[in-house]
Amino acid sequence: MVTIKDIAKNLGVSYSTVSRCLNSCPNVSAVTKQKVEEEAERLGFCFNVNARNLVKKKTSRIGVIFSDDYNREDDSRRFFGDAMEAAIRAIESNKYDFVIQPNHSILGESNILRMVSGQNVDGLIIASKDISEKEYNFLVNNNFPHVFIFFKPKFIDEKKNNFFWDDNVYGGYIATKYLIDKGHRDILSITSVQKDSNIYYDRTRGYIDAMNDAGLNPKLISTEIDFKSQQEFVAKNIDELKKYTAIFVQQDVPAVSISQELKLVHGVRIPEEMSIISYNNIELIDYFKAGLTTIDDKRQIVIQNAVDCLVDRVEKLDVDDYERVQRPSIIERTSVEALNELEKAVND
Repeated sequence: MVTIKDIAKNLGVSYSTVSRCLNSCPNVSAVTKQKVEEEAERLGFCFNVNARNLVKKKTSRIGVIFSDDYNREDDSRRFFGDAMEAAIRAIESNKYDFVIQPNHSILGESNILRMVSGQNVDGLIIASKDISEKEYNFLVNNNFPHVFIFFKPKFIDEKKNNFFWDDNVYGGYIATKYLIDKGHRDILSITSVQKDSNIYYDRTRGYIDAMNDAGLNPKLISTEIDFKSQQEFVAKNIDELKKYTAIFVQQDVPAVSISQELKLVHGVRIPEEMSIISYNNIELIDYFKAGLTTIDDKRQIVIQNAVDCLVDRVEKLDVDDYERVQRPSIIERTSVEALNELEKAVND
C-alpha cells in the first residue's frame, strides 16, 4: 500500500511537506504541490480520509457542489438557483448547516477534494456536470457519504444507488402525448440552444418518442432559454410557428415570453388558434397570469429525498427506502385546447 512516506522518499522532500500539499495548505509552492500530486497519482496513492476521521468531530455541515458554470447568464442560473434554495431548505430541515461551492475554485482546484480532505463537511450533495473520475474514485475509495442529483457521471457505479433525478424523458413524452390526445398532429417543440444540457436532450427524446409512437413527424427549433430573447425569436420565426396547432416549449421562462409575444404582438389567440404546453411549473406563470399548462418536474422532492438519504448515511442509520427517480405530472391551466374545439373557434 502506497503511503505519504513513499511519495516523500521518491521526491526527496519531507513527510510534512507532502502532507501539507495533499491537504491544500497555503504555505507550499504551486510547483511543489503539483509535483506531489502528480507523484501521488502516478503511484496510485489514495488519501485515507477514514483514518483521519477516527479523531474527527462531527461538523454538522453538508457540502453542496454545483457545476462550475452554475452562475452563467442563461438558464443555468435559474436552475441552480432553484436547486440551491431547495437544498438549503432540505439541509436545514435535517438540522445541518451547509457549505455551497462550485466544483472547482478559481485556481482550478477541486473543492470536493479540499472539503473532504480538510474535514469541512460530513457529506456531499453533488449537482455537477464537471466531476472528474479522480474525484469520484476519491469519494468511493474513502467511503465518504455523498449523493448525486440531476447529473449522473458516466463512470458512476450503479450498485451504489446514490443518484437522484427527475425523469425528463417521461416529462417530454407526457407533454407531447397530452397535445396528441387533444387531437393535435402538427406539434412543434422549442428546445434550448445549449448542446451540453442533458435536461433538454432528455425532454427532446420524450417529445420525439411520443411523436414517433403516434406516427407523426417531429420538428424542433432552438432558442435561448431566457425571457428577453423571445421577442426577436418569435419575430424571426413567426411564419414557421403559425404552421403548427400546438407547441411544446421545453421550459416555462421562454414559454411565458413566447406566449406574450404571440398574443400581444402577432395577434395569435391562445389556445383558440394555437395551444402551448411548457415545463417546470414556475411561479412566473401565475405572476404574468399566463395560464400555461405545464409539466411539474418534482425538483424539490428529488432534492429532499437526496438530502434525507445522505443524512441517514452520515448518521449511519440503516434506512434506505427513498425513491431515486421522480416522474413529473401535468398541471392543467388554460393554454391547451382540443383540436376540434380549436377548429370550431377558428371557423366561427
